[in-house]
Formats: sequence, structure tokens, C-alpha cells
Amino acid sequence: MELGRPQGRVEAGAAVLGWRAWAVTRTSGGVRLASPLFDHVWLPGEPAVASCLRHEERFATPLGVHDVGSADCCCGFHAARDPADVLTYLHGRDAPSTLCRVLGEVTLWGDVLQTEAGWRSTLAYPARLYVPDAVLAEELAAYGVSVSSAECGSHSSQTCTGMPLRSARRSPTSRATKST
Repeated sequence: MELGRPQGRVEAGAAVLGWRAWAVTRTSGGVRLASPLFDHVWLPGEPAVASCLRHEERFATPLGVHDVGSADCCCGFHAARDPADVLTYLHGRDAPSTLCRVLGEVTLWGDVLQTEAGWRSTLAYPARLYVPDAVLAEELAAYGVSVSSAECGSHSSQTCTGMPLRSARRSPTSRATKST
């Protein structure tokens, strides 16, 4: 996510709330949130810990050893101030285990770098999720955060923006039961 040039550090110990998109993927442990760009699964109840993945970017200019969240790199967990800035990430990697993409709010803390349009941090955890249906909302309840869906009848139903992939395999959220 391109958030612009670094603007400075957030006060030590402070947490910020921003917007991001997640891929929703099926794992052996159940339905989980994952990065839409990298092979990173967010585990329920555990803060996500950032690492630099610059070495995985084929065309990135090499950068020496540095702290995660360095102003010289783009590593860390990204979040935008405005949800509109993350909407393009609701479409992305089409891994076979990916069920859909969802929009949500994320809490960032640790070493937090403020940018022109958001933040990057070393630690993160979902704060609120907006999903396309009640079944997926139930499956993501393992994260222990507010999960809103139009089917849930929640106050946030108008902002439910989960976007199923056109090419996604049928998920439990889209299966119809057959009667015999």
C-alpha cells in the first residue's frame, strides 16, 4: 500500500487505528485473515509481528540490514487514514485457499511511522472487520473483534464491503445446501 513519504514517528507507546484490507483464506486451523500481498497469516489472539520482505520483491533495490519500520524501506504493517485508499486491495492475489477480501480497521503499535496518508508499524491486530455474510462473520469471530455484515443486521451494515473474488472457489459462505 502506497501511503506517501514518511512524516515522523508516533509517540512511543501510542497506538493508532487505521484501515486496511485482508485476504480471507482457509487454513488447517480454520478461516484466517492474511496479507493480500505476502504469505503472512494473521493468527487469532496474537499480534502480527512485521519483518522486512524486501528481499522477496524481484525489482526492489537492495537495502542493507535495517530495523523494521525504517523510513528507508516500506516494511511493516500498513494502514490508511481513509478507507478509500485501501479499496484497490480488495482485489489481489488469487491463491487457491483465498475465499474473499475484506475491509477492516487495524490497531497499529510498537514502532509506528506516520506517513502522508497513514501509518506503518511493527505490530498490528485487527480492530473491526466488515465482511460479506453472516457465515464468514461467525468464522472470523475467533479474532475476538467486532465483525459486521449486512446479513448480521448490524449498525455498520451499510459499510460492509467484503468483495468475493470472481475466480474464488466456492467457499462455505457461498454454498447452497442440497435437499435429497
